[in-house]
Order: sequence, then structure tokens, then C-alpha cells
Amino acid sequence: MSVASVDIRNLSKTFAGQRALTDVDMAVAPGEIHALLGQNGSGKSTLIKVLAGVYTPDPGSEISVFGETLRPSLPRESRRLGLQFVHQALGIIGELTAVENIAIGFGYRRRGGVFIDWRSQRTKTRRLLAKLAVEFDIDAPVSVLRPVDRTAIAIARALDDDDAEVRVLVLDEPTAALPPHEVDLLFGLVRQASEAGTSVIYVSHRLNEIFELADRATVLRDGVNQGTVRMSDIDPAELVRMIVGETLEVGGPRAPRADSHGDVALSVSNLLGFRLDDIAFEVRAGEVLGIAGLTGSGREELAGALVGEGQASVTLEAAGARVDNPTPRQAMALGVVLVLPNRAVGAAAKEMTVAENITLPSLERYGRMGFVRRRSEDAAATRWIDKLQIRPRDPERAYSLLSGGNQQKVILAKWLNASPKVIVVDDPTSGVDVGARQAIYDLIREEAARGIAFVVCSSDSDDLCAVCDRVLVLHEGRFTAELTGSDIEESNLLLAMVTPAGSRGAA
Repeated sequence: MSVASVDIRNLSKTFAGQRALTDVDMAVAPGEIHALLGQNGSGKSTLIKVLAGVYTPDPGSEISVFGETLRPSLPRESRRLGLQFVHQALGIIGELTAVENIAIGFGYRRRGGVFIDWRSQRTKTRRLLAKLAVEFDIDAPVSVLRPVDRTAIAIARALDDDDAEVRVLVLDEPTAALPPHEVDLLFGLVRQASEAGTSVIYVSHRLNEIFELADRATVLRDGVNQGTVRMSDIDPAELVRMIVGETLEVGGPRAPRADSHGDVALSVSNLLGFRLDDIAFEVRAGEVLGIAGLTGSGREELAGALVGEGQASVTLEAAGARVDNPTPRQAMALGVVLVLPNRAVGAAAKEMTVAENITLPSLERYGRMGFVRRRSEDAAATRWIDKLQIRPRDPERAYSLLSGGNQQKVILAKWLNASPKVIVVDDPTSGVDVGARQAIYDLIREEAARGIAFVVCSSDSDDLCAVCDRVLVLHEGRFTAELTGSDIEESNLLLAMVTPAGSRGAA
């Protein structure tokens, strides 16, 4: 039997008396694509940081790479033994070229010890990208490239190590920022690395990706290994049970579609943008309206346009008031707010506490004589913490220390606390684990039942199928399909997005 590329035994990690990992065993075979699964807070990130030498494991933990012991808390040791990492934040600088971004990892090649050898650097870049079977202009600013090309640069940079052979590649949520039609291209890159003999540890919340790509998967829950399984030997429902500890329908149970809704809560017209082509629609009180579309359809632009962000122009009508090209403050005065994904710039104040984030848009409620009433602020935050089951249950906890799923709940709580009439939600479950995803779905349906109108713009068809009463499909900046009721299924959505059956300017 061949030596494992990564062999982890009795791995534990304790922070301030709390166990993040407890006696975890995990073995990765040479050339294997091995998925690491678990909810946010399950210990995945801790395990990866131990492998990277960022954290020192507890005494008694053992890690070896191809039979050689990995000395703890030494990043250079991880690199020497052939471990490389591509994190969710790729660390790519948009103003620089692929050549420059790849050189940043390990330094520029030089002539005479002084001048950069650009010819050699370009040759090296082309060689690394050729290994991944990708091709694009390596001298163009990275900002103009496709998301999958930027990911390829990050992977190529990880494979670019003149000092040691890269034998294990760790990919942390590599598809989180990719549009659906580029995911297959990323899979091709991963398979290229695997076929070349590199072991891949692949972290993702998207179970469909795991079944398509991985050979085996190890599941963590509450820092404990729940087992390692072959993907060919398990079905999605059983894998979800391992992850969350209970039986859930994959993708979340489909919510019952509401038969009727209230009055029109928001009327949108004259919506023009970089990709949006004079579209219009309405959403009613208590309705969950979905917006679907491939990258480049205008979907990414629509959410921000509804609250006056970006360069789009739009007319909003709500509660008898009409505003042309509103500012975010004017949109909020109409009762329209935007919930961004937790990774987005401006989604939350990362340096503030949970309570401060939740009350920020409504701060006037908690002020007196120019001072914030902390007790009142904490009481309001605690109500939302309990309602949304934000963990840990601590209003003074720094937002930046929360898991991704709990951060997303805080962002939702922040805007729900502002008592809006219409909530625009942009990719609400991006990078969110199975359990938190279901909690977000339940929350949207519960608040819709109370009369709040939702506009859910999402690149994830599971979001749309799970919560929406109606879905409008964008293609080249115009609505080309409308799905309602039982027609809101993944196959119908994908078909409508890629094969539009004509154009409709309003719905």
C-alpha cells in the first residue's frame, strides 16, 4: 500500500480552553481529490491552518507528508514538504498582469542579480498555465480576465515553487466567486493537477461539486471526524446527515408557494444600466420574487441598482411615493434595503461588534443626548441573535470572529431591525454551509409571511427553488422568462437562462 500524501492522526487544537478539533484522523492518497466537508465552525479552517503552519496543534497530534513528519507552526516546513494553498481570497492584484501576480509568490527571476528577466518570467508563466490547460493574455491586467482565469493564476502561483515539488494542493472554496458556467472550467484545472500526481484537498459547501469532482470526502462536525466516505458509496441525503447530524432534504425543503399576496410593495421601471436594458417589474407584499441569470445577464447589477448603488438609473414607486434614481438613503426612506453577501465590501462593519452591526442602520432609536444607550442596543441585538440563532450568543462578539453563516445572519438581522417593506437580497447563501443555508431560507419565508416583500437575486438555483414564489429570468439585460409555482425547478431555470424564448420588458 502506498504512503499517504497527507496522514493526520489524533489532531486536536484548543483555543482558550475550547476544542476546535478533537482527535481527528484523515488520510489523503497520492493524486486523490479529497473533499473536506462540514458546516461553518466545524473545524475545517482550523485544520487547514494547522497544515499551513499558521496554528500549532495540541501535543500528541501527528501529521506526516509522504511519510515525513510535518513540524508544527512552521509555514516554511509546509512549503518544503510540498503543501501549497489557494484560499477563498485569492490574493490576486487586479492592476497587475498574470506574469506579475505569479512572480509575487516566489520572487522575480533576474539577470545579473539586478534586472528582472521578463522573457524568462513570461516563459515560466506560460509553462505553468499550460499545465492547467488554460490560455489567455498573460500581459493583460488581471482585472479584465474572467473569474476562472484569476483562479487559474492563483493555482498556477501555488504550483510555482522552484524550491520544492508541489505534492499537495489545498483549495478552499475555489468556486465561491465563479459564475456557474465557469465551474466546469475550474474542475478541469483541478483534474489536470490530480492527473499530474498532485493530491488535492478540496473544501466546498456545494455538494453537487463534491459528487462530481471528489474521489472521497472527510466530514467534520463540531471538530470531530464523522467519517471518510467514497463518493460512489454514499447518496446526497446521507452525506447531508453526516454534515448536520440530522436528516435534511438536499438543498432544503421546497417552501410552499403562496397562493396570494398583498398590494404592490415596490414598482420598478426605467431600469437602465451597464447590462440592464430598460426593464420593469413589481413585487407584492409577502411575495418572494427571484431574479435569475447567468453572469453577464445583468443579474449582478440589478440588486445594487434598486437601492441607488452603481451607475444604473431607475424609477422606484412605493407607498404612493415615486423617486427617480434614488440614493441609498432615499431608497431606505421608501422602505427598500439591500442585504449583501457577507464577503462583499460594505456588507458589514467588520471591526464592529454584532450588536453595533445589527443596530447601525437604526442607530437613532438607541441614542439619547448624543450618546448610544448600550443596554437598549444590546437588548435589541440579543432579540435578533436568539431569533436567528446567531452563534456564539454574544452581542459584544466581534463580527470578524464569526463564521460565514453567522455573519450572513447578522447582515440579515441588521436590515430586518430597520423595519423595511422590501428586502433585496444578493446571493444570500454564497459560501454558507448547509445548516446556515436552511436557516436563511426559513427566515426569508417567515418574514415574507409577515408581509415583507423580498427580491432574491442569486447565482444559486437552490436559493431560488427553495424560497421563491415567482422567478424572473434575465438574458442580455432583459427578462425573457417567468416561472411560478411548481415550474420553479433547477432544470427549468437553467434551460431558461441558456435558451431564452424571447424577450419581455416587463413582468
